[in-house]
Amino acid sequence: MVTFDSTPTLYWLLGYLLAGVVIFSAVYKLIPAKLFLVLTILLLVFMRMPVLVLNREINADESQMLSHAITLYEDPVYWRSVDGTTIGPLDNYLLVVPKLFGFQIDYTNGRGMGLLCTIGALLFVFLAMQNWYGESVARLTIAAPAVFLAFTQETDFVHYSSEQLPVFLLTLTIWLLSKITKSKNPSQISTFSLGLVAGMMPFAKLQSVPQAMVIVLAALWICYHYFRKTKQIKPLLFLLAGGLAFPVSLFIWATANHVFNDFIDFYLLGNVIYAGENNWLSIPGQMINLIMLSPDFKIYSLVLFIPIVLGIAKAFLPDSYKKPQTQFILPATLIMLILAGIYAATKSGNTFIHYLNFCIYPWILLAGYGLSKRHNWFAVFPVLLLLWFAGNDAINYRKEHRLNTFESTDGANKLAENPVVTELKKFTKAGDYMVVWGWQCQYYVEAQLAQGTAENHSERSIFKHPLQEKYLSRYLSDLNRTKPAVFLDAVGKNSMWVQDKKTQGVENFPAIANFIHQHYTLVSDLYDVRLYVRNDRLTTQQQANALPYLAAINH
Repeated sequence: MVTFDSTPTLYWLLGYLLAGVVIFSAVYKLIPAKLFLVLTILLLVFMRMPVLVLNREINADESQMLSHAITLYEDPVYWRSVDGTTIGPLDNYLLVVPKLFGFQIDYTNGRGMGLLCTIGALLFVFLAMQNWYGESVARLTIAAPAVFLAFTQETDFVHYSSEQLPVFLLTLTIWLLSKITKSKNPSQISTFSLGLVAGMMPFAKLQSVPQAMVIVLAALWICYHYFRKTKQIKPLLFLLAGGLAFPVSLFIWATANHVFNDFIDFYLLGNVIYAGENNWLSIPGQMINLIMLSPDFKIYSLVLFIPIVLGIAKAFLPDSYKKPQTQFILPATLIMLILAGIYAATKSGNTFIHYLNFCIYPWILLAGYGLSKRHNWFAVFPVLLLLWFAGNDAINYRKEHRLNTFESTDGANKLAENPVVTELKKFTKAGDYMVVWGWQCQYYVEAQLAQGTAENHSERSIFKHPLQEKYLSRYLSDLNRTKPAVFLDAVGKNSMWVQDKKTQGVENFPAIANFIHQHYTLVSDLYDVRLYVRNDRLTTQQQANALPYLAAINH
């Protein structure tokens, strides 16, 4: 397989050359739109190759979701075998797709699925802008996010994140909305499809709901005015039917699989706790802080600031109110999409940069609206972005002789194996379950074993909150159900968030600790991780060998 070192100079130069061709093609329109899109996608794939082939965790969320996918392949009933906490079921089911085609569920294939979502999102935004602003504006406008997404090496925008699928679904609804607004007679297929996709978004990620609501409200407004004008109610009914189709189907499926109560307790009520209690006045400051944490997104925002302001001003010009209702709904929707994206990015109170994925396309849609009458000015924005990335690369090359952050030499293009995983593999076989107490989901991915508890990181069982007892009860029930071959207490220096062994180690939770002591034997304490093996997996000699070790630990 292809690998990349820290300085693939020729490769980088070809990437910048291709970016120049894309921007030139956007400005001068010397090639057909379809070929322009092919070049844009090629640029994105070309510059994402280094991070694609690096088969290592670059964000803990990747391991969490890949572990879920490994488990869903064995037991596909979500909320029984898997609880993604804030991450919806659709995000995790998507990662099972490579396995269905014979590929391994790993970091490379996970990022490949994320890249497909990113490509799809770019295409749908282009098609939406083509419907609203025309092809010339769409070409120039789409070049800016294409350059940003191709050249950024910030991990939050290139790892497989739980925002990529909902953003893809969001852009699909935006394109469908553009078809509805463009048509004098909204088609029943478009309205039903918009409702259907919007109804799926809460089950990709709950944070995407505000933006989904904006699109649905815009579509309802258009269908309602169409009904008032023509007395044709079918588009409105099909929109509502589409919106109900997926949630109702999921509720029936959850009830049939006896996980409906888990859906309520752990996906809805459990995530209300996570959502935080930020007041509205704190949102602007928090959003600014979040943007400042990402140099690349900060530049992306600054470059688009003037056209975004022009878009807002254009929406509130006196003559805007003289437009037909279905035309005024466009700027109103775009502004609300930005506000909903900001709300989604800040509501939890956590400064996770990957939340900014919710803002990439609302930014560019309103910017395109602002300069739709003077679209030639837009050529400067992708050029400025490209100069930013080129300048950074030049500085890094001069200081560190480095261009590429994601080196995949020395076998890093293949899945690694931590010494802890090497040790646990002595006692496991394919099809086994394993459990990690604490937060280190990387072990599941490297071992390629399913998680034995729905919660693959146990922070919601460890931290104090109103539902802690429910989480602990389910944890114990899952242990009894799956009977994992090995149990790892990873609380310590290698665990995220939960590192205090004295208060957060498994021995502090009597019901779980008693289960482990009854059915498992502690065989090693390697790299601050305690490995317990189910008793029937140990030979008499292995149990005897463990006795002196246990005595030393207890002493």
